[in-house]
Amino acid sequence: MQIKHLLIAGLFGLALGASVPAVAESDTMAAWRKTVTQHVWRHRAFPPEAIGQKGDTGVTFVVDRSGKLISNVLVESTGFAPLDAATLAMVERSVPFPKPPAEAKDDLQRVTVLMSFDGTRLNPGPSPEREKLLKSWIEDQARLNAKSPGPDDTKLNSMLRSICRGC
Repeated sequence: MQIKHLLIAGLFGLALGASVPAVAESDTMAAWRKTVTQHVWRHRAFPPEAIGQKGDTGVTFVVDRSGKLISNVLVESTGFAPLDAATLAMVERSVPFPKPPAEAKDDLQRVTVLMSFDGTRLNPGPSPEREKLLKSWIEDQARLNAKSPGPDDTKLNSMLRSICRGC
């Protein structure tokens, strides 16, 4: 698996998900590419319909001298449409991009960003549905146990919430 990623990274001139061109470039251009990559990463969002899915993806996009997005295309698909769509949407949410430095040789700059989505490790935290389910369970347990003071017992509720954090 690592060999596949190294091979893909080598083909695109990439290292560890950052965009780095295959040919040497100035420190200023390298710093700009790093800034753009971080800018895109700040706009990532995991699609709710993809919970339980994971995959690696990559997107290449073109930015003009003013920081305007000219085009974007998926260069590596996860095989799951919602994750692929989230990758493209992440780039579109990132507009406008930081302007390339004045020393950029071309009017259009191509940037590639690789990333991994992992919806198998998400912990969505408490929600109204989970709270309702927990309250229902507490009430059921109180009815089953005649010795229990009932669902209004704050100590019982507190103890159960400390055991079941966001489940």
